[in-house]
Amino acid sequence: MNDTARQTVLRHFPYGLYAVTVMSEGEDHAITANWVMQAAFTPPMLVTALQNESKCLPMIRDARGFAVNVLAAGQRELALQLGRSSRHVPYKLRGVPTRPAPITGAPILTEGLGWVECRLVATMPAGDHTLVLGEVVEAGVERPGTPLAPDAAGMRYAGAK
Repeated sequence: MNDTARQTVLRHFPYGLYAVTVMSEGEDHAITANWVMQAAFTPPMLVTALQNESKCLPMIRDARGFAVNVLAAGQRELALQLGRSSRHVPYKLRGVPTRPAPITGAPILTEGLGWVECRLVATMPAGDHTLVLGEVVEAGVERPGTPLAPDAAGMRYAGAK
């Protein structure tokens, strides 16, 4: 395979930056994700890919739900904070304004643009990641604005390796 071409083309795919949040057994957690997309209209579903070793993955499985928050263009530092390993930053949401989502209790980032709350439908292995399929059970708009993109945040994830 032409690795340079693969990296170049995959980096041309448009991505956003999102905060995937979960509340499980009284503990909240969040990660920055950019591999998120709508997967169905009826019922509304989305899918995200999480690294297999992510602390969020078993928490989502236990909680049977999660939220995806759309980060705003000015939230670069938050995206970086949530993107750090939980081994180095165990309490990523400390100091971040949140409120519980109405159904799952997953943290909603009140300074983001909006959010969707999902009931876990399935997970599927996908190499070094796991696909997480969720049915959207609630949604909210926090404020108008422009979504944060990886380029604007100085982050590059797609096409790596």
